[in-house]
Amino acid sequence: MNFARIEMLFLIWAVPLLLLVFVYGMKRRKKILSHFVSSQGLKSIVPAASSARRKIKAGLMLSVLFFLALALSSPRYGYNWVEIERRGVDIILALDCSKSMLASDIKPSRLDRAKREVYDLLAMLKGDRVGLVAFAGTAFLQCPLTLDYEAFNLFLNVLSPDFLPIGGTDITEAINVSVEGFDKKSNTEKAVILITDGENTGEGVPIKAAEKAKESGVKLFCIGVGSQDGVPVPEEQGGFKKDASGKIILTKLDEEALKKMAVMTGGTYVRSVAGDMDLDVIYTKEIRGKMEASELESDRKQIWEDRYQWFLALAILALTAELFLPSTKKMLSAIVLSCLIVSSTPAAHANPLKQGLEAYNKGDYEKSLKLFIDAQLENPDQPEILYNVGNAYYKTGDFDAAASNFKEAMKTEDNRLKQKAIYNLGNANYRKEKFEDAVKNYEEAVKLDPNDLQAKQNLEFVKKVMELKKQQQEQKQQEGDKQKEENSEEKKDAEAQKNEGEKNPENPEQAEGDNEKSAGDKSEEEKTAPNYGNEKADENEAAGAKPAEENKDDEQKAAAAKVAPSDESKDSSKDSDDKKQAERMLNRLNDQPGKAMIPFYRKQHVEKDW
Repeated sequence: MNFARIEMLFLIWAVPLLLLVFVYGMKRRKKILSHFVSSQGLKSIVPAASSARRKIKAGLMLSVLFFLALALSSPRYGYNWVEIERRGVDIILALDCSKSMLASDIKPSRLDRAKREVYDLLAMLKGDRVGLVAFAGTAFLQCPLTLDYEAFNLFLNVLSPDFLPIGGTDITEAINVSVEGFDKKSNTEKAVILITDGENTGEGVPIKAAEKAKESGVKLFCIGVGSQDGVPVPEEQGGFKKDASGKIILTKLDEEALKKMAVMTGGTYVRSVAGDMDLDVIYTKEIRGKMEASELESDRKQIWEDRYQWFLALAILALTAELFLPSTKKMLSAIVLSCLIVSSTPAAHANPLKQGLEAYNKGDYEKSLKLFIDAQLENPDQPEILYNVGNAYYKTGDFDAAASNFKEAMKTEDNRLKQKAIYNLGNANYRKEKFEDAVKNYEEAVKLDPNDLQAKQNLEFVKKVMELKKQQQEQKQQEGDKQKEENSEEKKDAEAQKNEGEKNPENPEQAEGDNEKSAGDKSEEEKTAPNYGNEKADENEAAGAKPAEENKDDEQKAAAAKVAPSDESKDSSKDSDDKKQAERMLNRLNDQPGKAMIPFYRKQHVEKDW
């Protein structure tokens, strides 16, 4: 046996407290009466039967309170097993993390837009398993297929061009790794969603990789991110990437290649747009609409049986016995108490939807959300419950989840409920700054109910906000262009002044000596600079020098040959400094989920690393 509302058991502590009060009252009563009559006279005035009846009544009332506390704690004994299965499709998202995805032809960048697409897709999934492949000049399985979308987000958030060891865009490798990420023994439908700008710099041929994916029964869906007009690839240190001849490299969306690969495998191609229209085409219409959902997970859920009726019956029985005792006092209060017992039982709280509405009206939105979800377990497709869940999510600030539930509630045949769901969807889209979608929602809401003044007012308000945003962007663009012109003029003036102020050294030997001294100073600084792990490994190997730690040992040996240490405190001081340096290095490290899964951690340089 267990208790669903174990916190109600604290009421049992009232039983011994009331028992002490009753015993004290009996003794106090007897003591007061003894001041007026003798013990023999007291027996004639207060018969023993009357005293016994009073004790029995007190015992029965304490029993009522005890059993009532047990009933309110919702005791459960025995259970039934209910079969629960999750059906869906296996989906692997291949995300382009190359440097070209940092281009800002889509604000704030192509990579940020691509991640936003993935977040929106996760909100749309209906029990599908999802995995993640990150790729640039190489590809690896960042997150295996999982139903834990929260864990998936952890692996997604850390992705950036610096996360992968090889630069470039190898779409062939991305497709191959994605196909290998599926369980070959599983009979579920499989889909790869490739999110990229389509500019392949790898040695392989992507169309051949698409053919292999088709042979493996995998459909390829492509989302193109970027514009077809060439834009520069930004560098981390500032400026733009240039080729060997010094020309700025331009990156542009290659839609034709992505379309060919998608069509070949039976998938489709869409260009990334603001809102959920592109995902609606790929997921709702293609993956969920045409691909068969298979059983991904089957489990049995243990449903406990409520047994509060047992203790409620005992409480009512004790109350009834107390009522039939030959005493007319407190008869009315006992009847009222009986009504309170019945109304306070868990049966009155058996409807989580009703409780959720009460909590929502009181402003306790977290509690109402939990209760609405409990009600949804019994009726998962009921539009009214979906609408209430959306409202609760909206009040808690989770606008993505709210929008998803409002969309499901819109499928109702009740036009009044449909209009309210569309109106609230417009509010959620406004909060998500999807102003165009919000305008469409408000227009549809007004169409369903022309008398809805709030929808009309919100429609006009959002249009004004869009116009204001547009004006602000134009003004910001103008200010940026003006600032660039001013910076360019200042740079030209500075270069001109620098050229005028330059003079040739009178003593070439002295100048050369100064340069050597500067180089020597720099070398000393490099020797004393702290070394954090492998950060400088590539530079040392490229120069053919020893690693920093080996050089340090050589210097220590040379110093030891000249002067022997005279004080052991120097060694302890050095150990302390090394320990502090190690602690500083550890404090600089950030958790990067999936980093250990990269097969080759060492950085590699390629010619086309964008």
